[in-house]
Amino acid sequence: MRAIVVSDSHGDTVSLEKAIRLHRSADMVIFLGDGERDLFSRSVSEAVENKALVAVRGNCDFYSQLPDEEFTSLGGKKIYCLHGHTKGVKHGFEMLEHEAELKGADIVIHGHTHEPRTSYLNGIWYMCPGSIKTGWYGIIDIDEKTGSAICYLKNLYFEVK
Repeated sequence: MRAIVVSDSHGDTVSLEKAIRLHRSADMVIFLGDGERDLFSRSVSEAVENKALVAVRGNCDFYSQLPDEEFTSLGGKKIYCLHGHTKGVKHGFEMLEHEAELKGADIVIHGHTHEPRTSYLNGIWYMCPGSIKTGWYGIIDIDEKTGSAICYLKNLYFEVK
C-alpha cells in the first residue's frame, strides 16, 4: 500500500497536482497543511479522486475547519499526521517524539519546516516531506504481506538518492 505525503504548497497547485498524478496507483494522499485552498482546487481535487484523503491545517491555513492533527491507518500502521507548528518542530523534535511514543504511532509525518527529512528512531518512522512548492514530497510504502513500512523522499525536479 502507498500513501503520497505532501505539505506546504503555499499556492502552488501545479506541483501539488503533479506529485499526486505521478502516483496514480497510490491508495492515499496525506496533506500536512499550509495550502488548504490548493488542496481543494478543482485540478487537485480531480487528481485525488478515488483515493483516501487525510488533511490537517497548517499555521497559514487561516479560517480552516481542518483538524490540527489526525490519526489514520494504512496497511495496519498507525500514522500520526500534523503540520508541526503545534509541537515546535522548527525548534527541535523532542516534543513530537514524546507525543508519538505516548500515542503509539508507527509513523509520524509533519510539515512546517520545509526541510525534507526521514529518520527511524525507537521503532517509529519520522518524516517531513519538505515543501511541494520546491518539489519535495514523501512516500510511505507498506508491504501488505510483511507489514513492514518504509518512508522516503522524492522530488519533482531531480533524482533523490
